[in-house]
Amino acid sequence: MTTLMERVGGFAQKKPTPVKRGGASYDATYQFCQSEIQRYVQMYNQLVAEDQTARLIRDMIDVLLRRYHGYSIKENIGAHYYEKGLAHGTKTEFEHVIPASVARDLLLFGRLTVDEALNIPTCRLSADKHEILNSTKLVSTTPDIYWFWQRYESLGIKVETHDGTAVDMATWNLDTHYKHFKG
Repeated sequence: MTTLMERVGGFAQKKPTPVKRGGASYDATYQFCQSEIQRYVQMYNQLVAEDQTARLIRDMIDVLLRRYHGYSIKENIGAHYYEKGLAHGTKTEFEHVIPASVARDLLLFGRLTVDEALNIPTCRLSADKHEILNSTKLVSTTPDIYWFWQRYESLGIKVETHDGTAVDMATWNLDTHYKHFKG
C-alpha cells in the first residue's frame, strides 16, 4: 500500500485540451445537460421523502440548467431576447425572464419537458433596466409564467429576438417562444 505522500508527491496537473466554442461544443453541452437532467429528474421521482437528497438533486438540476443557459445560449446567441433599441456598447445583463428555479420546479412536477426547461426565455437588458427590475423586487417573480412579459411591460421595457424579430408582448407567450426557438 502506498502512502498519501507517494500518491500525490510529484503530481503535475495536466491542462485540459481547449475546446473551441461553436456548433459542436454547444451540441455536446446540450446532449450532456439534457441526459443528466433527465437522470436527476428520474432520481427525484423515485424519492420517498422530500429530504436532503431531494435538495441536492434540485441543486444539481439548477447547476446543469444554468451551465447550459450560460454556455449554449449566453455564449452562442447572447440571449433569446434583447431590450429593443440598445445602443452599441451599452453594458447589458443576461437574465432569465422566467427564473431558472421556477423552470426547474415546473420540470420536476412534469409541467415542462427537459428541452423546454433548457430553453426557457432569457433576455439581455441594459444594466440600468436590469437594476430597475432588481430594485422593484420583480426580478425573482413572474406573475404569469405563460404570459411571461408582464414584469417587463410594467416597466415599459420592449424587446426583440436576438435575430431582430419583433415581439408583440401582448401576444407573445410561452407557446410563441418555443415555436420560434425550436427552429
